[in-house]
Amino acid sequence: MSTPAEIISEVKTNLLYASISLKKEENERNQKEDSARMLKARRAIEAYLEEKRLHNAIADGWDE
Repeated sequence: MSTPAEIISEVKTNLLYASISLKKEENERNQKEDSARMLKARRAIEAYLEEKRLHNAIADGWDE
C-alpha cells in the first residue's frame, strides 16, 4: 500500500505531465492558426499584386 506522501507525489507528477501536455497542444494549435493566417495574408498580397500588374498592363495598352 502506498503512503500518503507517495500518493501525493504521484498526483503532483501526473498534474505536471498533464500541464505540459496541455501547453504543448496549445502551442501546436497556435502554430497551425498562425500558419493559416500567414497563408491567407500571402494569398491576399499575391492577388493584390496580380491585380496591380493587370491594371498597369491595361494602362500601358497591353491586355494580358
